[in-house]
Amino acid sequence: MCDTSNAMVRMIEAILQRKYPQLEIAATISQREYEQRDAIEADFVISTVRIGEKDKPVVTIAPFPTDYQLDQIGKLVLVDRTRPWMLNKYFDAAHFRVVDKPMDQQTLFAELCQQLLEEGFVDAEFHASVVEREAIVSTMLGDGIALPHSLGLLAKKTVVYTVIAPQGIAWGDETAHLIFLLAISKREYEEAMAIYDIFVTFLRERAMSRLAATRSFDEFKTVAMECVSRF
Repeated sequence: MCDTSNAMVRMIEAILQRKYPQLEIAATISQREYEQRDAIEADFVISTVRIGEKDKPVVTIAPFPTDYQLDQIGKLVLVDRTRPWMLNKYFDAAHFRVVDKPMDQQTLFAELCQQLLEEGFVDAEFHASVVEREAIVSTMLGDGIALPHSLGLLAKKTVVYTVIAPQGIAWGDETAHLIFLLAISKREYEEAMAIYDIFVTFLRERAMSRLAATRSFDEFKTVAMECVSRF
């Protein structure tokens, strides 16, 4: 929310988007428009002038934001939005599957990797690398959650393939009920590392049983969002 020139608004937006790419700017309005609104739907308000809160946090910044002001925005962006944003970006219905029949690990790898190959997410060597990585040491995270992945950053585009296995799939000496096949590209490596925070959150929230009980991507996403939005 600004009472400055359009050029200044665009510059501020550029600074914010570069610093926090997950930040979604819902609208840019004048002080008058803000004062006339009964409520604000956005998660928080960034303003270049002092204004009152309308049940949402307000961060006041200078036209050239200081590091402190950017950090204040970061506290609102990173704490509340990063994990949900990652969930929206890298998890989708096209890469969600419920395996409701007996299946072994190798068959699962072959089917998932073939789909990713056909869709252009990975090259042919990705499948062999996932198998090789699993042979070195189990990718079981714990509590029935497995995170198979390739030895290197072999994906062309980053995606997480989610598999729900109600009957369980033998995973070394354990059984996996929730499998997340990670295909991570070099270009998105640093950003995608935050995906691991999502899985750690699932463990901390003891969410495996609730997630494993889902039978559609919408159900899965609802439960997952509840977990990752608590922190």
